[in-house]
Amino acid sequence: MVTPIAATATTELLEREAPLRALEAALTEAARGRGSAVLISGEPGIGKSALVAHFGSDHAGTTRVLVGICDDLAIPRPLGPFRDLADDLPDPVAEALWDGRPPGEFATLLVRELRRDPGPTVLVVEDVHWADQATTDTLTVIARRLSELPVVLILTMRPGELEPDHPLRSAIDAMQRSTMRHIEMVPLSRAAVAQLAGDDVDRVYELSRGNPFFVSELLAHGTDPFPPSLANAVLGRVARLGPDARQLLELVSVVPGRVPAAVLDRAEPDWGTPVAEAERRQLVTSEKRHVRFRHELTRAAIHSSLPPARRRRLHRRILAALLELDADPADVVHHAEAAGETDVVAEHALAAARRAVASGSNRESYAHFRRAVELAADRLADAELLAVLEAFARSAWLTGHLDEAVAAMSRAGELAGHLDDPVARGRCLRLRAHLHWFRGDGQAAWRDACAGVRSLEATGSSLELAHSYAQSSELSMLAGRTDDTVRFGQRALRLAGDDAAVRAQALAAIGAVRMQLDLDEVTPLLDALEVALASQQHDQVVFTLVTLAYLHLQWVRPEPARIHAEQARAYARSRELDGMVRFIDAFLAGLELRAGRLDRVSVPPAGRRGARPVAEGTIADHQSRAVATELAIRRGDADADERLAELVAFADRTGMITHIGATLELQVERALTSEAPLPVERFDEIARILGPQALAAGSMAGRVAAWAAVCERPVRFSGKAPRPHAAMIAGDWESAADAFAAVGWHHDQALQLSLLDTEEALTQALDLARSLSAAPLEERICRRMRDLRFSVPRGPLAATRANPGQLTARQLDVLRLVGDGGSNAQIAERLHISPRTVEHHIAAVFTKLGVSSRAEAVARCVDLDLT
Repeated sequence: MVTPIAATATTELLEREAPLRALEAALTEAARGRGSAVLISGEPGIGKSALVAHFGSDHAGTTRVLVGICDDLAIPRPLGPFRDLADDLPDPVAEALWDGRPPGEFATLLVRELRRDPGPTVLVVEDVHWADQATTDTLTVIARRLSELPVVLILTMRPGELEPDHPLRSAIDAMQRSTMRHIEMVPLSRAAVAQLAGDDVDRVYELSRGNPFFVSELLAHGTDPFPPSLANAVLGRVARLGPDARQLLELVSVVPGRVPAAVLDRAEPDWGTPVAEAERRQLVTSEKRHVRFRHELTRAAIHSSLPPARRRRLHRRILAALLELDADPADVVHHAEAAGETDVVAEHALAAARRAVASGSNRESYAHFRRAVELAADRLADAELLAVLEAFARSAWLTGHLDEAVAAMSRAGELAGHLDDPVARGRCLRLRAHLHWFRGDGQAAWRDACAGVRSLEATGSSLELAHSYAQSSELSMLAGRTDDTVRFGQRALRLAGDDAAVRAQALAAIGAVRMQLDLDEVTPLLDALEVALASQQHDQVVFTLVTLAYLHLQWVRPEPARIHAEQARAYARSRELDGMVRFIDAFLAGLELRAGRLDRVSVPPAGRRGARPVAEGTIADHQSRAVATELAIRRGDADADERLAELVAFADRTGMITHIGATLELQVERALTSEAPLPVERFDEIARILGPQALAAGSMAGRVAAWAAVCERPVRFSGKAPRPHAAMIAGDWESAADAFAAVGWHHDQALQLSLLDTEEALTQALDLARSLSAAPLEERICRRMRDLRFSVPRGPLAATRANPGQLTARQLDVLRLVGDGGSNAQIAERLHISPRTVEHHIAAVFTKLGVSSRAEAVARCVDLDLT
């Protein structure tokens, strides 16, 4: 027997005065024309929806309140929450939504409508953690204009549902740059629960921990005896309903989010009476056009209790209603999948995919295209199937599913050959070349690119040929072939006309080789970026930003490299370019490693990246392996040589001078720090792979030449080289060390100092190596000092180990004099050492304390009580 708790049957809106005041303040500001965003976050059942509903109800008669909900669909509906509220928008705005126009056009019209209404508008988007990409983009557009709109934008969110790299975070960042209030909902206090539960407060509070939904369920259900789970408590309440109401709740439970009344009209024509009973029991909320559960946990409990066969039957009923209504194909596909109706999935997946593409939702388009190719291929004419395969390959590539992308493009190429369509075949070869490059197969990429050019040249000049020339220009640039890059790029531009895609790609390739030759020649690449941005060539925008990052890194300018890489990552995340994001993550991890910030280096294991794998053998995988290998070499890990051998093989497979040159640096470093022979034969191998054109000039060629000088190989290089590498080519290891120190690359600085034969230089190198915990480099320096009959300073003394900064006594002396305002020359005179030695001590202090300026070092010294 269930014993009810003697208290109010539901949780009232207790202890929510502060959140309500914050919402009221936002509305007052909006009425004055200064809009703002309010982010309401908290765990499921904490009362986010209840708070919003209460606030909206208070102002329903005087303020326009628009409410949309993001649904937990397997593949989210593009612009789902805005479709919910479309009936409350003027016809031009609603029509843009229903006609499937680009999301940017809809966002523009919506902002115009929000600006037009002189009265304030409360725009609520619930459960934004389930937002699709198009919704996120629209919210970003609104957020950036909030300060000039009479709008309160209220978002509810479960923080635990939001991944660290979720694109919604960019939208939230845009809001934070305007006026934003963050309301974090907290559980009810024991005193508030006592107002509701009376004498049973101890038991209810212990079981609910103040979660309003849990409290509500416990109060309604009773706790004597308490069911084994809250799900059982929910199901116990449902069991007390009449059979019609129970069956209706089961039907509603298979629909994530809200169920349109129009769907219920067809699936359960007499739903009014049973839903009223469920509403009286406070299980559902019935609105004018929708029915929804009061809490998602209630829906989940009912849904999980259904036997699989029963679920399928219910999905079929919803599906039949959706088909009658000619509903959103994404909804149709979701319920058809669950109902096992593969014919319906096949029929609607393609429409859903195309709508997702138009909305810029790459993940949704990939999922829908994948199903369309699996189920609908034999239903399509060859020409239509060819187009679908190309579109699927593109969406698979953008979301990081490269193997599927290559397979689809290969199949498309075969189909183009069957259709005797040389233009389509040339296009497929070009696109597959791009995919091969992302897979790290430079030879296959160049082979397909050349075959595509030949196929298209036979048809005469065309825009497709311009695309192929641009692709060949890009591949030549990546291989370091300057002349070929310019030749193919200029051909592409001559045929491109006004085509922005061709122009952006060709200009980026040409601009990149110019910047490779001269750091000051950055303008052409920035111009190419502007073309890509203006024409919304999203993948080209990211590629160009990454190219800028790489080139700055080649010229040993890590800070601009980091800025461009972070811009690229943010842009890629906002456009669901998942494969590119993984690559950039690894690139940024490499910058942290070079700077000695090992605590910030997070490299995904080979073949994995959290729940989303980084496919082995791809450029993203290689970038991750490169960082892991460099880390292993600097730590002296047992598998460092094995990792390095794999990396060399992969770098050669790419045919890219950037990867081959960076791997060469690791080979030389490993040889120097492990007493292994220097890789002198490697330079001949690189010359065979890249050819003389790639090694004659340019930033990366200069780096290869610098390490050739270390290995005492002939240097056939002309032109400008990065500052530290120019010094290395000249054999000036001391100047090279200074140049590396200037950008904070202290491991590289110490390695260069280790090439010198003076006790002062080797002592400073040893101090740096110890400060970086670089055991292999430390051992090399100690060996050199012993060979030169210098005394090897002991490792850190007990006093050094005891201080939090791990500074030596001499470093503390230098730091104290820095704090007194002394210059390097003054400190050198005071301590009877050279100014260069002072510079090295200061560099070591900066590294150990994790700072980048004298002022920061002194402040950190005070924080650690080292004065």
